[in-house]
Amino acid sequence: MARARGIEIRREHDLGENDLKKISSGPGRLAEAFGITRERDNEKSLVSARSDLRIADDGYRVRRVAVTQRIGITKSAGHPLRFVIAGNPFVSGRKT
Repeated sequence: MARARGIEIRREHDLGENDLKKISSGPGRLAEAFGITRERDNEKSLVSARSDLRIADDGYRVRRVAVTQRIGITKSAGHPLRFVIAGNPFVSGRKT
């Protein structure tokens, strides 16, 4: 994931917290780290078991979800339509 994001690592344990944040903080960075592209993956079902790109339940349960305003957009930016795990250091934007 680090290589896909252009983050140089010499050894696996050399990644610091700031490097980890650069890998996946925000949807664009996360998609790039996973190699998800608009050309190949747009319109795929994210819930079908037959899809090669899907979101699955791993059983993890969060303690608290925070609802914030959307960032990086102009249309409907003031609406609270952004849901994040409260306190997660890997979420882009202001910390909750």
